[in-house]
Amino acid sequence: MDISKRDLLGGMAIAGAAATAAGAAAQPAGVPKATGKTMLESPNYIGTASKGHGFKKTFARTLPQIPTADANYKPRRINKAIELWEDNQVVYYHAYGPTGAPDGYEEGLRMVHTYCDAINYEMENACFDFANLRNFMQGLVDGGPTPSGHRTPMVFVTLPATGFDAASMRANAWQIQQALAAGAHGVLICEMHSAEAGEIAIAAARYKFSLPGVPDLPVEGMRGAGSQVFAAHIWGLPARGYLDVADTWPLNPKGEISMGFKVENRHGSESAEQLMAVRGLAFAEPGPSDNSWSIMGYDAIREMPEAERAALPSKERLELTLERIRMAAKKNNVQWLGTARGMTHNQSIDAGMRMLPGENEKVVMEARAYSKRRMPA
Repeated sequence: MDISKRDLLGGMAIAGAAATAAGAAAQPAGVPKATGKTMLESPNYIGTASKGHGFKKTFARTLPQIPTADANYKPRRINKAIELWEDNQVVYYHAYGPTGAPDGYEEGLRMVHTYCDAINYEMENACFDFANLRNFMQGLVDGGPTPSGHRTPMVFVTLPATGFDAASMRANAWQIQQALAAGAHGVLICEMHSAEAGEIAIAAARYKFSLPGVPDLPVEGMRGAGSQVFAAHIWGLPARGYLDVADTWPLNPKGEISMGFKVENRHGSESAEQLMAVRGLAFAEPGPSDNSWSIMGYDAIREMPEAERAALPSKERLELTLERIRMAAKKNNVQWLGTARGMTHNQSIDAGMRMLPGENEKVVMEARAYSKRRMPA
């Protein structure tokens, strides 16, 4: 019997539908079916816009501008942090840890109104998601500009691209390239151990060519053609204009990219002087909690009276280590992220620290008044 092609295909379609129906009927009871919902629908959703999570509703400024703020202020840079550092002012930052929910765009729309200058987009321990980062950056643009007139706050991405050695840094350099291609203004690399790894991290943030007047570095830049397209859109520049400024500051005084290192264990601290001397490095932090775990071991978290912990020899080693890293940064004009233990914000300013956490709006605004800042917040 002859069977036409049309009849054959029709029979296959009917058989396929029957098999699908049978499979659906055979699905065990209790197996969840895709609904398109996300954790945003969960009554136990962990919260938004906070590295520590919680339920912070907004970071928008509620207090008036300080008296020294210039109502006619005009930005002169893309990167708000670099502009403040050039004026010897403090950069105040918030941390945002993406949870995995598809809320990046909405969070960007909201967080552009932060009273802080910078946002630490935290992907070391929070969700590692570059699609969410791009949505977040677009939300910042669409919700902006900031009160200072900048298109967005400065955004630096904390990455788990650990710098144990040259091999591990080369293997993870793509993370730096992806963050910058999403329009971020900088990157903070965790667990930095060696200056060689540091040089590779800086190279990953730079293009293969050197701009006029900028010295060549030991490792050639790694960013390639095409990476400028979306980033230029976020920065509000033509693609060619982005290439002229997408370089690491202060190596390139006209550069708009801020690279940071975390020196957060006893191994990295042994190379603190060499790490802080890496050209192209803008800021650094010691990771006091991680350093305490590395140097003090279980004593760092073991339940004991704080007075007893403070008297431990390992506690003294920790404080000496943190100070060693800070002094190495100071010697090389690397901006310091964090406050010294026991110091107020004003005391930290006097000690030369220029990148401070901004969890308390009142404290931040008072510190800005103390430093006679001109840039509106």
